[in-house]
Amino acid sequence: MTETERSEAPVGAVDAPRSTWAYPDGLFKRDLRMDFMRGFAMLLVFIGHFNYFSLYMFIGWERIGVVSSAETFIALASIVTGLIYRKRLQRDGFAACSSVLVDRGLELYRIMVVMILLIGLIRYIPFIDSLTVTTFTDQFTKVVYSMYPSKEEGILYLIRQSLLLRAGPHQFQIIGLYVVLFMTTPLILWMIVKQRVGLVLALSWGLYLINLTTPESVPGTAEIRLTGAQFEYGFPIMAWQLIFVHGVVVGYYWNEVMAFMALPKGRIVLWTAIVLSIGFILFTFNNPLSEFPTWSRLSWVPADEFRQLYQSYFLKYKLGPGRLLNSIVLLIAAYALLTRVWHPFYRALGWFFIPIGQASLYVFFIHVFILLLVSNTPLPAYNNFWVNTGIHTFVLLLAWIMVKRQFMFRWIPH
Repeated sequence: MTETERSEAPVGAVDAPRSTWAYPDGLFKRDLRMDFMRGFAMLLVFIGHFNYFSLYMFIGWERIGVVSSAETFIALASIVTGLIYRKRLQRDGFAACSSVLVDRGLELYRIMVVMILLIGLIRYIPFIDSLTVTTFTDQFTKVVYSMYPSKEEGILYLIRQSLLLRAGPHQFQIIGLYVVLFMTTPLILWMIVKQRVGLVLALSWGLYLINLTTPESVPGTAEIRLTGAQFEYGFPIMAWQLIFVHGVVVGYYWNEVMAFMALPKGRIVLWTAIVLSIGFILFTFNNPLSEFPTWSRLSWVPADEFRQLYQSYFLKYKLGPGRLLNSIVLLIAAYALLTRVWHPFYRALGWFFIPIGQASLYVFFIHVFILLLVSNTPLPAYNNFWVNTGIHTFVLLLAWIMVKRQFMFRWIPH
């Protein structure tokens, strides 16, 4: 066992049974179940951003429920934040913890600005086609949006827009949301410490409901974008803060939550989450995406009705209530599954998902440049199922090798 795997303190589980398959509580320094789930979410990132139909799409493109990697990343990051900072608050005090969290937010801001500028400068290299990472194509309307100011506006204007986070690859936009969320975490923790948990949750729901119910002057675009930054088109703060705030609270009271889940009422919650997760999977299998063969789709929900339900309750940018519920129950069910049958998953896929999950920020950074590299080869133009499967396999293994070799870890945060 490596040094990083040695236990610092017991990690909670969902009514973990004492079996050879169960997760070994207290054995590891980190909760490897969360790393495993982060690694799986990174797989979904690659599938979604390397948008080539392949064998991997049968587990991506919302085939395990109407969820994406974004909800999983934010939920896990916030839970870990709450779990860690409860201990740090007791040990170091509020001021020291606040300083660390603000520094984390500033670090993510610097990473975001560097990414924006690097891609912005790459546009000026004549033999590189950067459209994959400098434009966004709406999958429904097929309208193409530029994510950068024109070259004619000059370098200084690019720098200004970069500092304001008003440009950048759409594949990296969620980092801007993280910047704001981590900068506001001290306030969330302060309200928890002051025993104002009910108030902070009520405020969070209030912001979410305001965003959800405010009419949009431009359909498909959040009406209220607090920062004016580009990331709020895909991840408006007023909607997506809901997951983060609740995750911090859950993480702060992690031991209490795990104790509840071991009670009969907790088991009811768990089995409800499992049943709903299965229901959402069956629902999303009714998605009438033409890319999937008919044998892989269900027709229990008529196509027009499915689209109407999706538009009403499952839109990603506004975190529709159906998507929100699906994200919650799937996270509970997945964590419980890994708790009970950890060893089969660990032996089969842990070698890949755990290191990728532990270095998720690094992988998220480099995947933009890997995407740029692949898009400048002839391979995507083949538009062939097996060629695309080969592309996805190659980029996933490349990222894994780079993590294992710690390639440029000295310069890229991980």
